[in-house]
Amino acid sequence: MRGTEDITLIGDVKPIGMVPALLLFFVPGVAFYLNIGVLVPFLNRTLALTPFIVWLVTGTLLLFAPLFALVFVLLKLDGYRLDWATVKARLNLRRIEWSDVGWVVGGLAVSAVASGLIVLCWKVLDPMLSLQELKSVSPIEVSALTGHDRLWIVGLPVFYFFNYFGEELLWRGYILPRQVLSLGVWAWPVNAVFHGIFHLAFGLRALAPFAPFLLLVPYLVYKRRNTYLAVIVHAILGAPMQFAIAVGLLS
Repeated sequence: MRGTEDITLIGDVKPIGMVPALLLFFVPGVAFYLNIGVLVPFLNRTLALTPFIVWLVTGTLLLFAPLFALVFVLLKLDGYRLDWATVKARLNLRRIEWSDVGWVVGGLAVSAVASGLIVLCWKVLDPMLSLQELKSVSPIEVSALTGHDRLWIVGLPVFYFFNYFGEELLWRGYILPRQVLSLGVWAWPVNAVFHGIFHLAFGLRALAPFAPFLLLVPYLVYKRRNTYLAVIVHAILGAPMQFAIAVGLLS
């Protein structure tokens, strides 16, 4: 019976092959690339809006909201009811315990150290590397909102919701449990690699320092069986920077 608080849905979940799982990351990754590489620059020139504002709108409406909707389409195709009890059980949306908080804090600390070591090694191999250069690899122009453009800040919570829940419910809530059945202990690193493929639009230079965090998110969900942890970590890594850009704290 589905829908109880402590239910284990492993018997109801179907394994997923490497190719179908990869496609669920790769196809949205192509949409991601077309969005930030083609559509955002085009609308930036055409509408005279800053790239950040354009990305706020197109990222929400054409990428992350569709990912969020896709989760429920896939659940329905799998034969699940779309009531809250069934959805939260299937997607591993569980109550957060204090032990989960410890895993999140510890995981972020270890990943931050590992990321720092990557940057340090990179600096040794390339003495000309600067933090400004690392920032410049982002395909979205980093610029603060000014004047009336600052009103767009009110749209950030909507962007945050669909970005973090759209990605994590699909990658970690829907796909990862199916990968566990087909790949076992290798499910979380494969899931991390596929998530990196989704972000290839940013380029390998931008992804390298964030590799530890890409590994952390699926590992936490694999160990704790709680997709909320992925949403929280993703939000911690993304939301403060996006807000800092919008208000001019990061320029």
